[in-house]
Amino acid sequence: MKNLWNEVKKSKTTYIALISIVLVFIVPILFNLFHLGRSNRIIFLFFIINVFFSAFIGWFAKKYQLSFYNLVIFPIIFVVSVFAKYGKYGYFLAGIYLVLSILIYFLFDDKK
Repeated sequence: MKNLWNEVKKSKTTYIALISIVLVFIVPILFNLFHLGRSNRIIFLFFIINVFFSAFIGWFAKKYQLSFYNLVIFPIIFVVSVFAKYGKYGYFLAGIYLVLSILIYFLFDDKK
């Protein structure tokens, strides 16, 4: 069991998944706790924080030579969240996050 935990701690894919879960499920709850409205959630969380995180995932996956499929983790978790509690506009945002991650992934070269 201890070896399994060490492997999970070393996995960068696990970190991407955990940060994605926090951004998708926990941060909107914090926005509600601080009485930030729906428009603030949409602007700051969906269009600023999540866009930067999508770009970060693309860069992170390229830098650490992770599988291309790591780029799909965040949009899939976001779609699950949208299906559960947000409007249909969220599906388009998931596509934007995926496209941005892919663009950043291919923007950086392997050469140094």
